Amino acid sequence: MTNAPQQPPAGWYPDPAGSGDERYWDGVAWSQSTRDKPVPDLAVIPPPAPVPAYASQPASAGSVPASFGWRLLGFFIDFIIIYFLGSFALNFSGVGTSLDGELTRWLRELSIWAEGTLADPLPMPSAGFWTALLLSSLLNIAVYAVYRTILLGTLSATVGQLAAGLRTVKVGDDASTMLGWGAATIRGVVGAILYQQMLIGFVNGIFAAFTRNRQTLSDMISKTQVIKIR
Repeated sequence: MTNAPQQPPAGWYPDPAGSGDERYWDGVAWSQSTRDKPVPDLAVIPPPAPVPAYASQPASAGSVPASFGWRLLGFFIDFIIIYFLGSFALNFSGVGTSLDGELTRWLRELSIWAEGTLADPLPMPSAGFWTALLLSSLLNIAVYAVYRTILLGTLSATVGQLAAGLRTVKVGDDASTMLGWGAATIRGVVGAILYQQMLIGFVNGIFAAFTRNRQTLSDMISKTQVIKIR
């Protein structure tokens, strides 16, 4: 006895006539009932997650620009050291003695002139005084420049900066990068010249309180900045 093949269950199937619709199979034979082939439901695609706005990476420890207060502390420590170094250089070279002598002579002439009738012309400093003053200024600039350049070139920080937990780097570098002799020389010489004049030195230093990266004029010229490392 031959078993009849098992028929598919009743339901809607693609029309065997090729109409593109669906025809109902009653489990035994095809019916005359047809229907449009249903369009499959599209899967609901969730909206893409919003792309977070770009945010700059926070400055890592040791790359934060030093505040004006810390820079000021480091400057005063360096100023005291440079003052004693400059005084030693002036006395050792004899320029300081010459300047003191010329200044004393001029003040004595002023005193004599003031005690007189004031009819004589006001005594002016001698050429020797101006020469000694110029040499004194140049020597102070040299001491300041050498002090800053050597320490910045070897340690990337002056003694005052080391004491205040500061370090000098090129803009964009982190604390592990050495400053280099080129930038150290530019910053050392420019800073020494600017700080020789009180008013210009004040303007140079006060820039560190208002600029974005707490840079002085000498920092901007040498493309450096001072950062806090501890």
